[in-house]
Amino acid sequence: MTSGFFTYLFRKSDLARFILIPVFFLALWGIISVILAVTEKKPVLTSINPPIGIPGDVIALQGMHFGDEPGDSWVEIAGNRVSSSAYLKWTDTTILIILPGTVEDGLIYVHTSSSKSNALAFANRNNIPIAARTDSEEGLPLITSVSGSQSGQGTYKTGELITLQGKNFGITRNQSSVIFSWNIESPVPAANRTNQHTASIACSEHDFDYEFWSDSELRVRIPDGAVSGTVSVQSERGPGNSVPIIISNPAGTKRYTDRRTYVVSQRVTFSDISATEGNILFVRIPRPEDTPSQRNVRISASDPQPFMPNYKGSILHQLENLKTGQAVSLSHQFIFYGHTTTTKINASAVKQYRNTNSPFFLKYTAADQLVPSTEPAIAAKAAEIVGKEKNPYLKAKKMYTWLVANIAYEKNANPDRAAAVALAEKKGDAYDMTILFCALARASGIPALPNAGILIDASRNSRIHWWAEFWLEDFGWVPADPAVGAGFPGPGRETPAEKNDWYFGNLDANHIVYSRGWNDQKPMTQKSRVVYRPRFFAFQPVWEESGGNIKSYTSFWEEPKVTGVY
Repeated sequence: MTSGFFTYLFRKSDLARFILIPVFFLALWGIISVILAVTEKKPVLTSINPPIGIPGDVIALQGMHFGDEPGDSWVEIAGNRVSSSAYLKWTDTTILIILPGTVEDGLIYVHTSSSKSNALAFANRNNIPIAARTDSEEGLPLITSVSGSQSGQGTYKTGELITLQGKNFGITRNQSSVIFSWNIESPVPAANRTNQHTASIACSEHDFDYEFWSDSELRVRIPDGAVSGTVSVQSERGPGNSVPIIISNPAGTKRYTDRRTYVVSQRVTFSDISATEGNILFVRIPRPEDTPSQRNVRISASDPQPFMPNYKGSILHQLENLKTGQAVSLSHQFIFYGHTTTTKINASAVKQYRNTNSPFFLKYTAADQLVPSTEPAIAAKAAEIVGKEKNPYLKAKKMYTWLVANIAYEKNANPDRAAAVALAEKKGDAYDMTILFCALARASGIPALPNAGILIDASRNSRIHWWAEFWLEDFGWVPADPAVGAGFPGPGRETPAEKNDWYFGNLDANHIVYSRGWNDQKPMTQKSRVVYRPRFFAFQPVWEESGGNIKSYTSFWEEPKVTGVY
């Protein structure tokens, strides 16, 4: 048969037309479907971070071709479709999900409107079986007794030195830690708060909590934020047994409430590079600190991957053999939990500092690169403010009250002005007020720390901010934000009077901290050229370090941006 025959048949026969027209459109639809299937990019799932979690945790799915927004797309976990309310972020390469309360072990897929990704495995930590074991046989830590340095009654206080007797602790600490219970008042059901990140707190190197470590005996201080519950040793081989412990602080109580999940992004770019072969540029990007109120900080995305994800509190990038005219951009995204901290202090129960020769006391009462507590004018003002008062809490309260009442707040103060000049002029910004509070406190023998970070306003915009902490014996760190108390536009307080009163001893979850005190970093090489950024969102002496044949470059550091609050 020829094409002419079909043409004749189509023209003369109604039945032929009835049959051939649908066939034609079906064939056309098939061709279009094949073309769309070929050209539509199939989603590719490359990683799950972390691959093990529990309900309420945030996981990051990395890959490509997810689409810029969910739309008709969705994620499947163990055969169940994740509801749209669980997506914190959805881009073409990254999806952030809050794990639902019913999550089970199984495979994770990303579904788009036209295709389905490859599968990666996920496990619910609560479903992972723990085999019966003998601690001594497997070499896991085993605590046999706990004793204290003060009460001797089985009740301990924050900061108290305790001794753990047992075995298999390890000859040296390395990455091992001592873990205490930590308390949170949160809408998350208790059954879903079993992971160590949200139910426990480790001893802190920052606070000199580790005093002695051997295979059979440990001497540690009870960390700030610890509560009655259990104490255990987490070694490089795994977690040891948990021993009950009672912690009671007569000076008052501290609570962590109003939990929020934050997603924060940072970016730094380098341009106008002039360089020849044989050069190197180190970049240290500050990362948010893990604290009792700021929990489970982790990097959810990096572009490019860093040389070291945590080098002395910073993310370290090593850029080599840069070329003239080249532009480089470094970006990171963090996920963590923030909490409001509230304290109730019984001033009459606050004790004097017992061990004034300890490394902790000596460090946080001494002058350093940030806190000029030995300046004569500052020491004299501290003595004038406190008068005959001996109680550390009431002394700190007097200093806070004086600053709020006497220092005129300046939003854009002179960045080169010294704290003593701000004191003499009686004006300054949040940085000046924070440094002055810490300097006055240290000059009066009160351990104090300046904090650097960002403050989120009611519109979820962030700005660089500074505030303070001071230490009370048998209690721990107490927050204070004199700048907000003096009228800095802060979130959640209706009147200046309320701000003034509330921000001594309390701190809302809108404060995100990057540095607690001076982070004394050293250059990687002796002959490198170092860039320091004063009055920025972290306290560190080295931000950029160039060496070799780099003649010049331009860097631009964006302030951290909050891209999600949940």
